[in-house]
Amino acid sequence: MFGKQESRAHRAERIAGQAWENLVSAVDSAGASTRSASKRAAGYLDDTTNRVGSGTKEARARASAAFDALAGRRQSRPWGWLAAATLVGAALGWAATTFGRKAMSRQDPLEVPNSLADDALAGDPLLNPSRR
Repeated sequence: MFGKQESRAHRAERIAGQAWENLVSAVDSAGASTRSASKRAAGYLDDTTNRVGSGTKEARARASAAFDALAGRRQSRPWGWLAAATLVGAALGWAATTFGRKAMSRQDPLEVPNSLADDALAGDPLLNPSRR
């Protein structure tokens, strides 16, 4: 009836030891599960990357733009492209003006050869009154 009873300290140590063994076992099991899951995930990621290819950059840019739109942020203006287009337009305008002035400043107008002038007069009744 009065069997050997364990002291409180001894009982607490025994329970703590069992708890420690359970914890170590759970951590080891979780580590193994995590390693196998990460290997599987890496395999899926490799397969997906091979299938998708370079479309991930575009998808990421679109997702970022959608997130910004939902957050109420406006898109930034493409100032670099606008500046480049302005410079190209100014250069083309300058070139057209320079060559246009050169062409207009010519002193000798282009002459029409006599053979073409006679043919034009002969065939056109408005220019040649004899053909009316």
